[in-house]
Amino acid sequence: MKRRQLLQALGVSAAAWPLAGCDRLVLLDRVEGGVLTPITPIGQFYVYQVREPPSFDPEAHAMTLRLDDEVLREITPADLATLTPRDVELTLQCIGHSPSVVRIGNAVWGGLPLREVVEQLGVAVPEAAVGLRLVGMDDYDAGVPIEAPLWLAWRMNGEPLPFDHGAPARMLAPGRYGVKWIKWVREIAYVTTPHESFWTPLGWDEEAFNQPNTLVVMPLDGERLMPGERIAFVGAAFSGDDPVVSIEASVDGGPWAPAQIDYAAGPNVWAIWSWFWEAEPGEHDIQVRAMTKSGRETSPNPLGEDVFRGYDGSMQIRITV
Repeated sequence: MKRRQLLQALGVSAAAWPLAGCDRLVLLDRVEGGVLTPITPIGQFYVYQVREPPSFDPEAHAMTLRLDDEVLREITPADLATLTPRDVELTLQCIGHSPSVVRIGNAVWGGLPLREVVEQLGVAVPEAAVGLRLVGMDDYDAGVPIEAPLWLAWRMNGEPLPFDHGAPARMLAPGRYGVKWIKWVREIAYVTTPHESFWTPLGWDEEAFNQPNTLVVMPLDGERLMPGERIAFVGAAFSGDDPVVSIEASVDGGPWAPAQIDYAAGPNVWAIWSWFWEAEPGEHDIQVRAMTKSGRETSPNPLGEDVFRGYDGSMQIRITV
């Protein structure tokens, strides 16, 4: 199957689960040998937002730093230009990601921990603060506890952050789903009462911690293969700050066989895996599960346990040989 066909197949689904706010389709690029590209190119990184993208001039935009509703100072692009960004590799996954709606990508973001940004601009983190209220230019908002290791990013894969990904600056929330990764940041407010996020009243998990889950990229579900072929299965697994350390595959509910982890850069970065199987005639269900460093396993249910906490399943595909 040509790469274009693979991407089109991944991007179209009639069985979409309810989706919450994060960042359209991740395009998992294939390289020689059937291994996924560890870093998702910007042009292939999925984009999703709750509302229409806002209309404003990023170069003239100022973010407001507050304590509750009291303005502490503004942060302008000129302020960011005085700071030296550091690179941090992080995987972004939508809380609405599922086998039928693939929304995950990995990038090298350029920025600084939010606490460092604030301190370098001469503002002390208020002692009374218990959390933050984050608001984007599209009016989307999220709450996070004060101890959350947030980053403010204004670069992506060595380039200035593109508008579709939140320029002039977006929030990174390692260990949590994209519902907390606010784009086009307008307001960063330290709050003395926890802020309830946009999606919480609709049933989505307020904490939004990443759940362990697996993704099979190739072969495609429903694909027909030739008997006798040595089939390469390729995919990714992710579990936020509890990194994936083991991946296994099973055919038709049989014994689990270890897959090879081809790329694993540590916490908050996906693991890319491959597994090979000598094709046997017939219709077969292939399932892939993962285990994390702390011992958590992906759910045996291919669809996961609770969509509102984020996909946590061991993905399964059906192929015909």
